[in-house]
Amino acid sequence: MLCDILRLNHRGTPLLTDILEEDVMEVWWKTDWKHITFSGSATGAILAILILFVFILPEFDPGSFAVLFGGWFSLALFSAFIVNQISKLANWPEVSLKILIPVGCITSVIPLFGPLFGMPNYEPITLVSVVAIGTIGGFFWSIPFAMWSFFSSRKVIDEE
Repeated sequence: MLCDILRLNHRGTPLLTDILEEDVMEVWWKTDWKHITFSGSATGAILAILILFVFILPEFDPGSFAVLFGGWFSLALFSAFIVNQISKLANWPEVSLKILIPVGCITSVIPLFGPLFGMPNYEPITLVSVVAIGTIGGFFWSIPFAMWSFFSSRKVIDEE
């Protein structure tokens, strides 16, 4: 690597491509599709757990739609950040926040909003089913990103 850095172009300055290695420059859509779907599922599950512990179980009344909207989506952002940090700490392939944030936000609205506000009770089976719905929703909404990753990696292989 040091030899690459010291290699000079015709003006005497190091080239940017000489300084950066190819494997360091990882682009967000080049993550493996399996990791994207797993991370999306984890984001949905963590989001459901956070919403249960912040809004539902303590019976927190936000008072206005703006507070509910802000709290709801801040938990979606927080769950995406948690999954991203867990991936970094465990040395797993990192899934970008550009993927996890949309998955978390859409999962918070489409599969979770209705069942959470229409829950008949707070029995454990109901709470577990809400977490399962969040996991399935995170998996479902990560599928478009996983397909994009799968087909873009296949396109690169076909070009070589």
